[in-house]
Amino acid sequence: MKIQPPRRAPDDEQKLMVLYSLSRLGPCTEFQLLQFLFDNDLLNYFDMMFALGDLCDRGQAVRVKKNAGYLYQVTEAGKEALTLFGGRVPMSLKSLLAETENSWKARFREESQSSQQIVQTDRGEYELHLKIMEQDMDMMRLSLSLPTRELADQLAQRWPQKAGKIYDMVIRILSEDEA
Repeated sequence: MKIQPPRRAPDDEQKLMVLYSLSRLGPCTEFQLLQFLFDNDLLNYFDMMFALGDLCDRGQAVRVKKNAGYLYQVTEAGKEALTLFGGRVPMSLKSLLAETENSWKARFREESQSSQQIVQTDRGEYELHLKIMEQDMDMMRLSLSLPTRELADQLAQRWPQKAGKIYDMVIRILSEDEA
């Protein structure tokens, strides 16, 4: 029995898939783009990174410094390439993005508006640093000292979904007049 290697899209098709995905999803980090491509069984990390590198070298995409990382986005040259060669983007990818792009965009927006970092202290505790941002401006920073890594991980995982509510609650409580 001969084992078949997984199908690998040709390089040009991979670049078009990455370019089209970026054009529909909007600016995103390489991790966010990888989540979309990998979760949908479209490309692996290495193929995506080679495609992104080539797109940036050709001026069809650009990597922009943002907070602690980078965002990739389509340039005018990339939009022009999609106009010329968009017919070669697999229909399955076009359909997938038509159905799911809004939920992916919402997820990416939520992720970019909050961040979390866990640091172990010399005392063996864990500091959980939480942040809410809006347009590159820190709106709130919160640091918690926690006894276990498990608790820090659990709270960090919940932060993106709860950050807005916590910010609103802090503002409301601090704005209340005391009787």
